[in-house]
Amino acid sequence: MFCPQCGHQADGGKFCEKCGSPLPRQAGENQGAQAGAEAAKQAAKQFGSFVLAVLKRPYQECKTTGGEQLISGIITMVLFSLLTPLMFYILFSEGPGSASFTEIFLKPTIYFALFIFGLHALIFFSLKIAGNQVSFKDSFSRFGAFLIPFTAILILALLLFLLHTDLCFTVLAIGLIGAFFAIPPAMLSSYQHSYKGKADIIYSTTVIYLITCVAFRFIIEHYIKEIFRYIFF
Repeated sequence: MFCPQCGHQADGGKFCEKCGSPLPRQAGENQGAQAGAEAAKQAAKQFGSFVLAVLKRPYQECKTTGGEQLISGIITMVLFSLLTPLMFYILFSEGPGSASFTEIFLKPTIYFALFIFGLHALIFFSLKIAGNQVSFKDSFSRFGAFLIPFTAILILALLLFLLHTDLCFTVLAIGLIGAFFAIPPAMLSSYQHSYKGKADIIYSTTVIYLITCVAFRFIIEHYIKEIFRYIFF
């Protein structure tokens, strides 16, 4: 490989050893970069198409979702966990003091992620008690699909918040409460055709609600305590 500036023959690397000018990339590197960019573009396109399909017909699309949408499910769960802490971080950043990134954003994001994962674990455990042979991958992907409409509601709440509209907190509450109380029965009913055990959907849903309420109350109380500690101390 020869340097296009000084003509020095280089053994490799990104820059010329003599003049320091950038060296042209080899064909293999260019093809690899193009292939990676194309794969990322295709994955983003597929995710967007799947999200639109779910938003148009949430239950009909979600009830047939399987492990093929695992990446989409993970992306949705990450977004869902980020949005609420992000709103409060922006809120406190606009105050007189500097908001703590760790206390206001990072820790609550982890709490939300653990809560979401725990909620799915409860649903998966209920499915197994009912004798369903669903795999963890399939149920995890379907759970992520059911989260899409509520993640969209949280995004709407964030946009309303950025526009300084008081309605944002009402929309936020709808997104959070809707996700925590609508997804469990929707998930369980989507697998009802393959139930073989004695556990009934009503009882399974009630138990999930009880555990969810206790866990959610703990998270909210802890979050509020951290916020008040940050504000007043």
